[in-house]
Amino acid sequence: MRFCERHEQIIEILKERSSATVQYLADKLFVSQPTIRRDLSYLEKQNRLRRTFGGAVINNKNISEIPFDIRNNEDTKIKDELALKASMLIKDDMVIFLDASSTVLRLVPYLKNYKNVTIITNSPQINLALAELNVASFSTGGILLKNSKAYVGNFAEDFVKKFNADIAFLSCRGISDDGILTDGSIEESSLRLAMMSRSKKSVYIMSSNKLGKKYSFNIANVKDVELICDKEIKS
Repeated sequence: MRFCERHEQIIEILKERSSATVQYLADKLFVSQPTIRRDLSYLEKQNRLRRTFGGAVINNKNISEIPFDIRNNEDTKIKDELALKASMLIKDDMVIFLDASSTVLRLVPYLKNYKNVTIITNSPQINLALAELNVASFSTGGILLKNSKAYVGNFAEDFVKKFNADIAFLSCRGISDDGILTDGSIEESSLRLAMMSRSKKSVYIMSSNKLGKKYSFNIANVKDVELICDKEIKS
C-alpha cells in the first residue's frame, strides 16, 4: 500500500471513530507501529489530525469533544502539579463544586485530607474515585455525555443551583488571545456557568497548551476568575 493511500485510510478511520490508538491503526492497516507514528506525525504537520497520548484524534472543528480517556492521559505531570497547587485553596468544612474535566479529576486524591467537605460534581468518574477514598459526594445527575463522561442539562443545572458553594474548581478547552475562557460544548459551558453563579470563588485549572485557543462558546473573562496555570497569563 502506498503511504498516501494509507494516510487517507487513517483519516477515514479517524472520521468514523473520532479517535484511534497507534496499536489499533497498525493492526487495521497491517503495518508496524513505528510506521503509523511516522504517518501520524506527517498528517499532524498537514493539520489533518492531532496527536494524543498513544494515538490521534481527527482535526475537525465540527467535532467538539475529544474522548475523556484520551484527555486524561495527556499532560499528566502538568495536571498533577496544577492540582496540587489548587488543593492548597481547600479548607475544612467547604462546599466545593468540581466539574467533569480530566484536570479537575486530579484533585480527588487531596480531598481526603480535609474534614467535613461537601463535594458536588457532574462527573461520575469523580463520584466513583471519591467513593474509593471514602469521601462522600453528591452527583448532579442529568444527561450523560458519552465522550466527556459528564452529566449536563437542565436537571444537572437545577441540582447545582440548590447549593451555595465556597469554591468551584473548573477547566475548559481554551483561552483565547483576548483572555476569554472558551469551550466546544455548549452543555458543559452552561453547567460551568451554573456552578460559577452559585460559588463564592471560581478557580480554573488550565495547562498552558490551551493558551491562544478559541472555541465556539464563551464562558468568562480570565479577569473574573482565579486562574491556575503552568505559565503566567497577562490578563
